[in-house]
Amino acid sequence: MTRLPRPEPELTSAEPPAPAPALAPAAAIRRAAPAERERLLEDHVCQEIGRVLHCPAEAVDRHQTMTDLGVGSMIGLELQRRIAAALEVEPDLTFILRAADTGTLARHLGDLLTRSKAGTDQRDIADPAAK
Repeated sequence: MTRLPRPEPELTSAEPPAPAPALAPAAAIRRAAPAERERLLEDHVCQEIGRVLHCPAEAVDRHQTMTDLGVGSMIGLELQRRIAAALEVEPDLTFILRAADTGTLARHLGDLLTRSKAGTDQRDIADPAAK
């Protein structure tokens, strides 16, 4: 069987330039004004909930409790891990699971970001010897 050679793709100068790299979520959120920061955090929370629940972020009801959304202990652990990695904070699993809605969780994450921005790490508060 004879294989035909594949034509080389043509490179043209009409191709759009590669997009600029986006800021990491934590950096973009820290740089935002306070009102914008809360919106960005809530959007991020909904995106992460959507990812762990395998649904679009738009399908996440922002007024439901985490339990009502389907976030139990195992999914909560995954959500906690994803938030910690993206935002460079360590949210408490119990707080995540008991959050009244996505806005409550977003405001809590904003407080954690503010503390970490000021140089106060959560581990320092809980256990000063941890560092």
